[in-house]
Amino acid sequence: MLIHLTLFEFLVALCMGLAALCFFFWGIMEGAFTNVEEVKYLLVERERHEQ
Repeated sequence: MLIHLTLFEFLVALCMGLAALCFFFWGIMEGAFTNVEEVKYLLVERERHEQ
């Protein structure tokens, strides 16, 4: 019983890890990690215009 439970937990963790890896590669392909520095400058500009 304990062996089956441990195997099930391992398979769940493996599936979650593979899903996270797929989402990471999907983000790279969509360009989500390009020019990440620009976001902070956009926020600063937006705060300047709100005041």
